Amino acid sequence: MRKMIAVLLAGVMVLSLGACGSKDAGAVETAGSEEAVGQSAAAEGTEAAGDGEVVEITVQSWQYALGNYKGFTEDSELTQAVADEFNATHPGIHATVTIMRQEDHYNALKVDFAAGSAPDVIGIAPGADLEQYKSQLAPMADYAKAEWGDSWEDLFTDASFTTIKLSGDGIYAFPSAMSASGTVWYNNKLMTESGVASFPATWEELTEAAQTLRSAGQIPLMFGGKDNWQNYDMFITILATINKDLCNDVFALDAEWTESDVVKAFDYYQRLFTDGIVQDGALSTTIYNEGYSQWKDDDGNSSIPMIFNGSWDLGSLKAENSFYENFSSNDIRVATMPSIEGKEGAVLTAPDVAWGINAASPNQQAAWEFVKWLCYDMQQSVVDGLGFFSVLKEAPSPAVALTDDYKAAYDTISAAAASDNTVGFRSSFYTKLNDELFDQLQLLATGAASPEDAAAAMAEAAAGISR
Repeated sequence: MRKMIAVLLAGVMVLSLGACGSKDAGAVETAGSEEAVGQSAAAEGTEAAGDGEVVEITVQSWQYALGNYKGFTEDSELTQAVADEFNATHPGIHATVTIMRQEDHYNALKVDFAAGSAPDVIGIAPGADLEQYKSQLAPMADYAKAEWGDSWEDLFTDASFTTIKLSGDGIYAFPSAMSASGTVWYNNKLMTESGVASFPATWEELTEAAQTLRSAGQIPLMFGGKDNWQNYDMFITILATINKDLCNDVFALDAEWTESDVVKAFDYYQRLFTDGIVQDGALSTTIYNEGYSQWKDDDGNSSIPMIFNGSWDLGSLKAENSFYENFSSNDIRVATMPSIEGKEGAVLTAPDVAWGINAASPNQQAAWEFVKWLCYDMQQSVVDGLGFFSVLKEAPSPAVALTDDYKAAYDTISAAAASDNTVGFRSSFYTKLNDELFDQLQLLATGAASPEDAAAAMAEAAAGISR
């Protein structure tokens, strides 16, 4: 879905990777130890490497699923860096890594699965994409149980598996890093110069701030209304702020879309446009890179006061960026969305990417070692990277030098992500529901539908989904 961030993705979306404190994966283990026996049982039918033998595995994903790992931004450099580090620490396995555009990745999977030549390890977006390919992926709970014991789930945050568990019949992917969306990044210098003394705390103040900015000749809140993921992030943030439990339930088809708080959320979404909170022409704008190029150009110049964005933009606050000094002079800050009717703005914390194992792979144990490496061993590098948060409950703290701007933004987002005011998904598990939601949000934005109309249409779409 997305950008997908460019760093995770987005103009910059990231998944960095180094080593946390799990046991060394090393070479693929053969039967002998109690643990190896358990792993062998978990991966029945998988070929194990003999003495001196190297197991070859293939890994495929889209580029933003790996981010600019350790500063690499070119696809070829990134691919080689990830493969080199894994292979150097796993002498019994040799991984060949391929990354490509997200659309190309999924198109290739359709062809390769049909031809029986799909990769051993597959980058997969939790949610509808995972549901689409789940039947061709290997269940992974037994691998995790053999690795960490019966209570393995206690190692990971609940939100990291929310969308992965929605099918209710097994774990078919493991998340490697979390992002937080539903936040507003703002140029405090430009805001104050334009007459807005502080970031708005309430929806009413947001409306007033937007009018003040417009009067000063400024764009109010930059929003990518042409992007499905921006629409989903905004609506889910609004609904979760109003009623988090109901938000969880309607997307899981456990509550009715015609509930009054859902209608209210559609109403607030529509007000973004009718009250002039987002920029004129928002429906024809993509955030990357149309909107983002005004937020930060290549030289670090910023010409808009606010942008609806996510944690992946933390990378822009690293001192080693050539544009940082210029960009930071704008006093860049981040906040959660303003409160609605006294309820604090929610954030969406979810894995941007997860990793599955091809059920037809003859090297599933070796494939699991790669997945474990990304999703457990490398969590220190995840938090030391750009804009990601660890999937582990006992997450390591950043161990790299950070600018004061980065620390302040990171603290704001991480505190929100660690609070109870979060939901663990950024779109529906059901493609049909996603499609209908995007259509209704577009109709609301143009005034062609009322909040009640949108709720009724969503209820009809939900009723047509088989569970």
